[in-house]
Amino acid sequence: MAQSSFWLLLVFVSSAQAQLSLPQPGFDHVVRIHVAFQDGSQCDSSTKVELRNSSTSVAWGFTDKNCEVALQGVSPGNYHLVISGRGFAGIETSEITLTSFDEATPIDVKVPLAHDTPSISASTSVIDLKVPRNAGKEFNKANREMQQQKWKSAEATLQHAIKIYPEYAAAFNNLGVVYARMGDRPREVEALRRAIAIDPHYAPAHLNLARVDIAGNGFPEAETELKEAASVDPADGVTLVLLTYVEYMNHHFDDAVGNCRKVHAMNNVPHAFAHWTAAFALEQKHEIAEAGKEFRAFLNEETTGVRADAARKELANIADFLSEKK
Repeated sequence: MAQSSFWLLLVFVSSAQAQLSLPQPGFDHVVRIHVAFQDGSQCDSSTKVELRNSSTSVAWGFTDKNCEVALQGVSPGNYHLVISGRGFAGIETSEITLTSFDEATPIDVKVPLAHDTPSISASTSVIDLKVPRNAGKEFNKANREMQQQKWKSAEATLQHAIKIYPEYAAAFNNLGVVYARMGDRPREVEALRRAIAIDPHYAPAHLNLARVDIAGNGFPEAETELKEAASVDPADGVTLVLLTYVEYMNHHFDDAVGNCRKVHAMNNVPHAFAHWTAAFALEQKHEIAEAGKEFRAFLNEETTGVRADAARKELANIADFLSEKK
């Protein structure tokens, strides 16, 4: 699925596959949304439409001149929409159920322009709500080029968007992704830091920079970035999964276990890796029986593979240890 905060990865994946607004493999459904304002106002390229599943962003995009947007990479399920733009932010629709997909027929959404609207989604930069129409068009064009893995073209297009609107945090974030895919780590870091300088509370850039830190074994720096991202968007389960890992690597075992508990209470992310990390953290705390519970929770979610085999060996060792203490 596409993500408003862009691609979501596990900790052991290279930061070259950082977050960007591309659909994940395996889902090719397209949902067309038509936005209509009840007061007759016209939308423009600053009107952002975000499809969310529970607290997770699934896909997003900016409307075209016809007030429509095509959201790619969507699977059947229950969703709601969050609409943001000039003069309003975070207007949320009631739940919609998608079971069939007809790209030719858009879903109509009527938006009231009330003055006291909900807060903006953490995946949206406040600065980016001011994006000019032509800069937004370049940004969307770059996203299509990124889908096609045309990294050089996407770089040039994003640079053009930034030239039009130098405070475009999302464009700098995606530029960092492009540089990651091109193997240019210094410029990747520079672009991500520029996104954060523009909007210090822009969670996707903090998350991407944390991936760079993890790839370079900079776990203290990664923990700082992930805690910032989690403070902005505490409902993002992937951030918390990554945070459990870096907290373990930094020997912050209580924090790793505590954040695993938070992840387990969420439905928007696989829990397995968090349980894996928490199990080893509990072993370090000499809470062996509790570590066994976490390994069993891990195996309930990840039943096969190298880690599953290792978890079963750990459980056998724990059983032997506990039997010897009786």
